[in-house]
Amino acid sequence: MLINKSYIKNYNEFYDDFQLILQLNLEKLIPEDDSVLLLIHVLEGLDYRNLYKAYYLVGRKLTVEPKIMFKIISYAYSQNIYSSRK
Repeated sequence: MLINKSYIKNYNEFYDDFQLILQLNLEKLIPEDDSVLLLIHVLEGLDYRNLYKAYYLVGRKLTVEPKIMFKIISYAYSQNIYSSRK
């Protein structure tokens, strides 16, 4: 007696509530009216050439892109978070 059961799960199916495709798109979790989206939009218009020049003069390796770190720090300051432990 053969029982044909499928135990293979399709992890690439997309549902409205969540995403099963690996690398997760975390932007889907942010509400459309959140202040972080406005800040990202404003910061995308900036010129980051001087930031990259200053970063590369020190001779550090890139673990986090300076542009992304600047966005994180800017958002933290806008939320009155001044410590990396918070």
